This record gives sequence, C-alpha cells and structure tokens, in this order.
Amino acid sequence: MSKYTIYIASDSMSFLGLESLVKLAASRFTEREYEVVKIPNVMSAAKALETVLEAKDNQPSIVVFNTSLIEVRDAFIMNGLKYRVQFLDVLAPMVKALGNVLKMPPVYQPSYSWQLDEKYFEKINAIEFAINNDDGRSLASLQKADIVLIGVSRTSKTPLSIYLAYHNYLVVNIPLVSVHSIPAHIFKISPKKIIGLTIHPDRLSQIRTERNTNMGVAGDSAYADMHQILEELELADSLMKKLGCPIIDVSNKAVEETAEIIMKLTTNQTIRSYE
Repeated sequence: MSKYTIYIASDSMSFLGLESLVKLAASRFTEREYEVVKIPNVMSAAKALETVLEAKDNQPSIVVFNTSLIEVRDAFIMNGLKYRVQFLDVLAPMVKALGNVLKMPPVYQPSYSWQLDEKYFEKINAIEFAINNDDGRSLASLQKADIVLIGVSRTSKTPLSIYLAYHNYLVVNIPLVSVHSIPAHIFKISPKKIIGLTIHPDRLSQIRTERNTNMGVAGDSAYADMHQILEELELADSLMKKLGCPIIDVSNKAVEETAEIIMKLTTNQTIRSYE
C-alpha cells in the first residue's frame, strides 16, 4: 500500500499543536499509510516554493503551513495553485470563524507582518470562486464574474483564472469544445468582461500531445489531432468575433504576461487583439 506525505511547514522551529492536529486528521483514513515531513524556519518565498515543489514531486501529498509572513503565505498559496499541490493555511479558517462568531475584526500584535483582514478573505473568496467556476456555465456565475475567459482546451484558462483571482478578480472560465459547449447565457452579459484566448494550431497540437504522453493516452488521440484542433479554433474564433470581445494569442506568452494584458483590458477596451 503506497504512502502519502503530509508536509508541515512553519516559520519557526515550533510545530506547536500542528503535528498533533495533522495526525488526528490523518487517523480518519485508516486504509492509507502516511509520512509526516516537518519543514521548520520557512522564512522566505524561495523556501516555500522549494517545499511546494518537493510535494509536487512526491504525490500524493499535502502542504500544511502556519506562518505570519505575508510573502511566505503568498508563495505557498500561489505555488500550490500553480503546481496543483493541495495546501492548507491552518490559521485562516479559525480566525475567520471566530470573527464571524464574535462579530468583530481580529486585533493583531505589532510584531505580526501581516493581518488576516477583509482583503485577505476577499482574495481567498476570489480563489474559491475561480476553482468552483472552472468550466462554469450558470447565468448567476457569469453575472457575478468580473472576467469570463473563453477558449479551447489548453489555452491556460485555469491557471489564468487562479492568477487573476489572486489579484481579487472573480473569474469564470469556459472551454469551447463544440457548439453544444457554448452556454446561451454568455450572450446575456457584457462583452467587456469576456476575454477570448486563442493559440497557434501547431503550438496547441504540441501542448496536447505532451499532455497525452504525460497522461499515458495513445498518441493518435483525437484530442491532439490537427483536424480536430482546427475545427475547435475555428468555432472559438467565430464565437469571439460574434461576441465582439478582446482576443489574446497565448501561443508564446507566460501566464503572468497574459494576466497583465487582461488586467489592463478591464479598464481599456480599445484594443481588440493581442498577438
């Protein structure tokens, strides 16, 4: 029976109560063995990234962290989402719950370098919204969203959604596979909040082929077939032009670069196409 790993990270040498809590939770899953790896003195974003990458290479795993350093907390969250590593900020839920019960904000000591304030929880809410609306299609979610990303599969919609959510944008993303995958509700919202993502066919074929290889799928899968890709891109292009939304070519762009363009487009809708 294979083990899973629980990484416990702290910004000090102490794991006061944290290890006991983790082991108590793990004890509820009696059919799986686990290993606890303690990472003390995580005082930098680089160390947080190192921890996440180790967890990424040692799946299944989870990173449980407790820190009062904002740059470290942000590094755990951003890299956990980026590399799809499950993580848990153990302090945040307790502080939020106590605040709800007591109907008052928490008071922090001056020695703390960050606060679990309303802005923090707005950010967490935006991230949860993005995760819950990955492939979102409901009218309610589309109306509530600040940004709606549309594009064929493997145009970085999900990582873009998470990155934008981290900057407090409520994001929905919708994959365009066939005419039946297009929600009718999309025509009922402002095109100013819709962003179309496109990509060069050869680049998309390369990305999908690599994904098939990593997933152990046969190389001749229709998913990476050029005829299928051209049909999907043609459908997506037709829809984007019909909606009149901005279109960004992500063929040679990093997620961060595309996100910067999108954030600028939220206040400037004059440019319709970005190569």
